[in-house]
Amino acid sequence: MAWPKLRALAAGLLPALALLPAQAQQTAQDPPSLEELLRQAPSEVTRDIEESTSSRFARSAAQAPSVTYVVTDVEIARQGLRNMADILRTMPGLYVADDGEFFYVGARGLGRPGDFNARLLFLVDGMRVNENIYDAGLLGPEFFVDVDLIDRVEYAPGPGSALYGNNAFFGVVNIITKGVDKLHGLQLRVNTDSQHRHEARVSVGHRAEQGWESWLALSAYQQDAIGMPFMVQPDLQQAFNQFSWERGQRALGMFKFGDWTLRSGVSQREHAIPEYKGPDSPVAVMQDRRISDNHFAVLEYQHQLGQDWQLYAAISAKHTDYRSLYPFIDPEQRWNEYSSRALGSWWNADLRLSTQRWRDHNLMAGFEYQYDRKQSITYGLSDGTLFDYFYGVNRRHGLFVQDAWTLSESQQLTLGLRYDEARAGGASTNPRLAWTWNGRPDATLKLMYGSAFRAANLYEYHVNAPMEAPIPTPERIRTLELAWEQRLTPQLQYRASLYGSRMRDLISINHELDVFENSGAIHNVGAELGLERRWAGGQQLQLGVSLQRTTDTAGASLDNSPHVMVKTSYSQPLAGERLRWSWQLQSESRTSSRGLQLPGYALLNTTLLWRPADFELALSAYNLTDVRYFARPLGLGVPLLQEGRTVRLSISRRFGL
Repeated sequence: MAWPKLRALAAGLLPALALLPAQAQQTAQDPPSLEELLRQAPSEVTRDIEESTSSRFARSAAQAPSVTYVVTDVEIARQGLRNMADILRTMPGLYVADDGEFFYVGARGLGRPGDFNARLLFLVDGMRVNENIYDAGLLGPEFFVDVDLIDRVEYAPGPGSALYGNNAFFGVVNIITKGVDKLHGLQLRVNTDSQHRHEARVSVGHRAEQGWESWLALSAYQQDAIGMPFMVQPDLQQAFNQFSWERGQRALGMFKFGDWTLRSGVSQREHAIPEYKGPDSPVAVMQDRRISDNHFAVLEYQHQLGQDWQLYAAISAKHTDYRSLYPFIDPEQRWNEYSSRALGSWWNADLRLSTQRWRDHNLMAGFEYQYDRKQSITYGLSDGTLFDYFYGVNRRHGLFVQDAWTLSESQQLTLGLRYDEARAGGASTNPRLAWTWNGRPDATLKLMYGSAFRAANLYEYHVNAPMEAPIPTPERIRTLELAWEQRLTPQLQYRASLYGSRMRDLISINHELDVFENSGAIHNVGAELGLERRWAGGQQLQLGVSLQRTTDTAGASLDNSPHVMVKTSYSQPLAGERLRWSWQLQSESRTSSRGLQLPGYALLNTTLLWRPADFELALSAYNLTDVRYFARPLGLGVPLLQEGRTVRLSISRRFGL
């Protein structure tokens, strides 16, 4: 269980924390360290932040062939972002809902009920991590990367299949982990909040004189008496509290030597959920359980072939195991348990060759292969008795080529084409074109066109097969986008983008027939506007507005599709970079869900961050005004109450080695 591990980590951390006040006094008058200097907010806005997601090699975001949004580790700490869901909530055009078990992400006005984030491709250090049963992007506690280990998150919205193939339908999210330069020595952290959630993490990193470097991070968490997202009868409240808890642990590590890098991660989660059995049951409330077990290992090789050629190769193995257990009492008054299990095992190979041999061209060609060695969904009893068994074996490969062509000092043209073929899902060809103009040192204009696809996954096959319903064909999207970014003064810049998309054959659930089917054409138009202002004193303001409208063939708006989102963040130093106050305001217009209207809302989050030397203390409040707002991510049942006011205290300490 996670709780003994959590207590052990906390017990080891407390003696170190006892020394912190003295340490803080000793360093109060010391000059800022190099790390503190790196934390300081620049007084001028920058257009040269590096990103690598949009073209698979590092380049300035201003020259990238896509609008790319980046959240750095500095912003994660200042804003008190707790997990991937919090990070994605800060991104323009993205919105997140929680049903108590899973975080669902909508993008640019489209969040189909019951979609497990299969239309966004999630990467960790460039490695695909969507699993192979639901194509799900797992963003909750089962996600491999603790938020403290994230160096930055890059989100490239719009079709990405010309580079990444399946699932890059609405965009690509790349989570890039920290290196040994930021994880050196021993680091300890504990978190606790008003929702009875307790977390602990320990990491150690080292760079050797022999040329190798490595880090390892372990974390554990526990939460008890989790509040229900719906009303509970007073006489059942105690039983619900007893049967509502969650615990888990994660491990993530990296070892690098020369051109070789080995990464591996494990995550385990157990979630208990109370279920009301009714007045006629011998036991009114019983405890369901959800158990998730995921792990991966990847070996990468990067080598410079002469002066102008670069080779990248990687092979990875991944595994996911998700079980749902539902206890019941049979007619003979015996206790038993239904079991549902989704089991997946697969490996990926990735090979890329790039060159700058020809003047004004950065050419890249790549090959990707995925072998779904194990795909199964089973139903039965926990003693091994099977009622239903559904399995799949799939192979898919993709070939792509990309040319980043410098037409002149002020113009770049990116051309790309990818061909994908799968044993289950058929073939797809997807082009991309992006023209970038930097004719002014303070402005950038981008014109982008691309397409993407998503094939039906094993879960969608499994739902349709018993009903003898046809398997949906791959869904497709085409998008045209125009973006402009300009720095008006050294401290002020704005951005604006307009886009239009046409989707066809979107795979959606038919609730009347309980099968998946292809829908008619869907049109999506929108605009994303942003403003950034900095001051010489270190203050920073960011404002983002997303306007979007998604309609079906009849011109009706889709469910779970807000028309307006506004996201504002502000950060203010109170005592240099050692003490900083930040706040966020996030609002979303009303949405509809199968005839129900869910009101819009505005949430205020705030964080006070104190960082004297190697110590860090953060006090955060989420949904400070305790706004009651609801979501219905599955499109079924009652609307679910989302997170109320939560206060969180986080303490960390670092020791050099």
